[in-house]
Amino acid sequence: MDALIVASTQSRQHGLTDVLHHEKINSVVCSTAAEARRALISRPFDLFVVYSGLPDEQGNELAIDIADTNDCGGIYIGNSINTEQIEEQLNDCGIITMSLPITKLQLLEAVRLILVSNARVRLLKTKNEQLSAKLEDLKYVSRAKIALMRSLGLSEEQSHKYIEKRAMEMRVSRRKVAMEILKTYEAN
Repeated sequence: MDALIVASTQSRQHGLTDVLHHEKINSVVCSTAAEARRALISRPFDLFVVYSGLPDEQGNELAIDIADTNDCGGIYIGNSINTEQIEEQLNDCGIITMSLPITKLQLLEAVRLILVSNARVRLLKTKNEQLSAKLEDLKYVSRAKIALMRSLGLSEEQSHKYIEKRAMEMRVSRRKVAMEILKTYEAN
């Protein structure tokens, strides 16, 4: 696991790396938003922590940009006045906001929450990809059934059975059979 830490002072950087090291998370440390954006181009991260008050910007824009362009959770740490003003906007982007002062235990709990959330998101993405593939398969099979119905005068049930039987005989997926049917009958 890799984390991006963006903090302007070494004391904040070391405090964050210590907490993440406790969770066996490698850290890439940046002192400015520009440096962090360059780091994001070269590799993905599993989570990020941004301290407010960076030398080149406040940090909330950076946190939103990271959340919008990456599949990772994040934490934004700022003073209580600053954090309250932008908390709703950051929370809508899936970023946990924390107000100073914070303890290592609070930060550790937030990191663990992000890791659990990331695992859940990965699971949902996998399921979504599987469902998308099934939907794509169904589209090909439906088109192939229509092609068979038009070209050979089969009923929908007969077309379905034909595709199923060919897939079993050839030991290939129904999608592959459907694609072959489409090549044969949609070209005409």
